Amino acid sequence: MNKNSRWGISILLAAVISSVMIFPGFAGVISSVTVTVNSELNPGDKLPNISIDNSGSTSVDEGDIVVSVSTDRYYIADAEWITSTSRTMEVGDQPQMKVTLTPVDTNEDYFKGTYRSSNVSVKKGTFVSASKKNDSLIVKLKTKAIKGTFAEPEEACWKDNSKGTAKWSKPSEGGTGYYEVALRRGSSSVHKIETSSTSYNFYPYMTSAGTYSFRVRTIAKTSTEEQYGTKSEWVESGEIYIAKEDVSDGSGQSSSGQSSSDTSTTTAGWRYLNSAWYYYYPDGTYAKNNWAYISESWFLFGEDGKMLTGWQTKSGYTYCLADNGNMSTGWIKEGSRWYFLNIGNDFVLGALLKNRWLELNGSIYYFLSDGVMAEGWTQVDGNWYYFYPGQGNKAVNAWVDTFYVDQDGVWRK
Repeated sequence: MNKNSRWGISILLAAVISSVMIFPGFAGVISSVTVTVNSELNPGDKLPNISIDNSGSTSVDEGDIVVSVSTDRYYIADAEWITSTSRTMEVGDQPQMKVTLTPVDTNEDYFKGTYRSSNVSVKKGTFVSASKKNDSLIVKLKTKAIKGTFAEPEEACWKDNSKGTAKWSKPSEGGTGYYEVALRRGSSSVHKIETSSTSYNFYPYMTSAGTYSFRVRTIAKTSTEEQYGTKSEWVESGEIYIAKEDVSDGSGQSSSGQSSSDTSTTTAGWRYLNSAWYYYYPDGTYAKNNWAYISESWFLFGEDGKMLTGWQTKSGYTYCLADNGNMSTGWIKEGSRWYFLNIGNDFVLGALLKNRWLELNGSIYYFLSDGVMAEGWTQVDGNWYYFYPGQGNKAVNAWVDTFYVDQDGVWRK
């Protein structure tokens, strides 16, 4: 074989190798996605069919909902409700849906790895979760909260055979479980309170003879509810007359607005006292120094009975409590750091993972002694592992720069 022949074979071989090496380069990981949800749902609506627009349109009519993307790399193949479509929507509802995203050309683009709120943007809605299914990415999301006026309380009246005890009923739908109640004598305002109870003893404030009435309305209980809900209209009671010989001497009044003389009807449930929330039982005692399961959520109360929020430690475990007191679970992000609060898999529900492995949706993560999700090269129990930055999942059977990690994710010298 002459020199020119050898050069020809070398050039041909280089071309073949080059084509093999370049081919995967034509494909690209879709590292982030954006979905827009345009919703004009109103209280009282039933969930409509979801309209799909892959051109990025933002047009939507009242009572409708449109989910859209604006890209030439992937499109919405399907969108369906997770929330029941037979239920009537109420103020504050955030119905959930799942949206199926599919690459336009699976030979060029593909979904890979873990997707969460750091690389899935949901405009005009809230990201819930994302998972791969074949070539597609299934994104679960919530629409923006439905805005409107809270439903009015019902049947405002005076309790029979009781001096000055007001009572009312919860709205049949659309309420918050929290009320503003105002006592009047004639046209003059006497006393006003906020309560989660549906009755209140106004008698301690009936210190003058006259005709009394009260009115009650539904109000927001949390700052979140204030963002989407408006106070309901007042509901007026009938009148009762308190004669001079029957007036109260004022005992039992409370600066917090809660009468101490009627613990049987007014202390049960949530109470907001001195800028803090408490939870009272029917016998007048209250939750303190422990967890309480209320309305399908866990709440933690301090030694003084105050509902706790933010990061808290209990029985050696660390928890994160939302502004409304609900115990958080799953992923949370503070600054650039990710944490995971256990969702109940062979560990304490809601507890922050520390020095622990987590297998979730086919990926494996590790959390350091302070609870921070490991990223990059990390040594665990004497072995070196690599966790993809920004995603946290452990690399396995892969080259990281010039280092190889095996099927267990371990780099071995």
